Amino acid sequence: MQTKHLFSSQFLLWLGAAISIAEILTGALLAPLGLGRGVAAIVVGHLIGCGLFLVPAGYLGAKLHQSALGTAEMAFGSWGVRLASLLNALQLVGWTAVMIVNAQLAMTRISGQLFHFEQPWLMATIVAVLIIGWLLMGSQLLFKINNAVVGLLVVGAVLMLALVFMAPAATGHASSAAALTFGQAVELNVTMALSWLPLIGDYTQQVDRPLPAALVSAGGYFVGSIAMFMTGLLIVLRTGHDDVTALLTQSGLGLVALLIIVFSTVTTTFLDTFSAATSLANLTGSRRVKWLAVGVTVVGLIIALTVAMSYYQNFLSLIGSVFTPLYAIIFVTYFVRHATLPYWLNFAWWLVGIWAYYQFQSIDFVGGTTLLVLLSLGLAVYLTGFLVKPATLRQRLAS
Repeated sequence: MQTKHLFSSQFLLWLGAAISIAEILTGALLAPLGLGRGVAAIVVGHLIGCGLFLVPAGYLGAKLHQSALGTAEMAFGSWGVRLASLLNALQLVGWTAVMIVNAQLAMTRISGQLFHFEQPWLMATIVAVLIIGWLLMGSQLLFKINNAVVGLLVVGAVLMLALVFMAPAATGHASSAAALTFGQAVELNVTMALSWLPLIGDYTQQVDRPLPAALVSAGGYFVGSIAMFMTGLLIVLRTGHDDVTALLTQSGLGLVALLIIVFSTVTTTFLDTFSAATSLANLTGSRRVKWLAVGVTVVGLIIALTVAMSYYQNFLSLIGSVFTPLYAIIFVTYFVRHATLPYWLNFAWWLVGIWAYYQFQSIDFVGGTTLLVLLSLGLAVYLTGFLVKPATLRQRLAS
């Protein structure tokens, strides 16, 4: 793949994935830290999430020409791939519902302000239909349209950020968010990046240049996500309110804001649905990935219309608790040991890692719980290799 095409496809694909209302809302949660510590938490969290997780996961997908969760086979065998695929499909169905709900709430409020029209079910359905349209496009047409939309989203995001500084400064902020420690704030940033961990390999597995593909993909998300987190943080600190849609409806860019919310949700969520379908294909053996993705979108819509989307931070913690230890073991197996422990032992360490994730949350480590689990579990798996003779990876994985 040529460098120019690599940039235009992978970088813009992941830049578009990062431009979303969910990223802005999560950034708003960091306001209790203030500007300086909030920005520091954003940068540190994204360096950990992108540098230590997304880059190696993207590299593995391209190097081994396997889906993100297909790489789990080296450390967990075929049953590990099935279990990881099932867990990934479930969390991505959940993400699809969360994204549709976030978009629906914002769209309903803006539509009510602009047109005095509020139909939540219709707003949610519009988003789902557009996601399905994105999924059914041919790959070449998809990249062209997606890149054009991402370009417009960047312009819109810049305008939205300009609105923040044009708004009258508040003497204090009325954020309802609970106070966070610095470590907890870092963890929020890491887990947002981590939510893409089971996906990135799905979009690099056909690339012939593993390291550039991984760096460009993670770099696109890094740039876009930091900008969105900063926007959410600045909205609260500047205006004194953590309701992003209130700022948008009071601005002169209401219709533009509506389009930003709709299409940023589409460019983000179609990645979720396609990767969920890829995981389901690992389980079912089906080759009709696009139609599986359509089914995921429909299920996500049904959940969005019928289930209350609460405990958002708990959902992010659940993602971190499952996939942090999984990939810690995979990374040590491939990059450090070049050999695997017996599958049953890796499964045991995975369970220990999930348990440790929740135990470590009480430590309030400055680098976040995810980094602490990655380092401690990675070291434990590495040292176990001296006690239990590891099996050399298959030649096709070790090459």
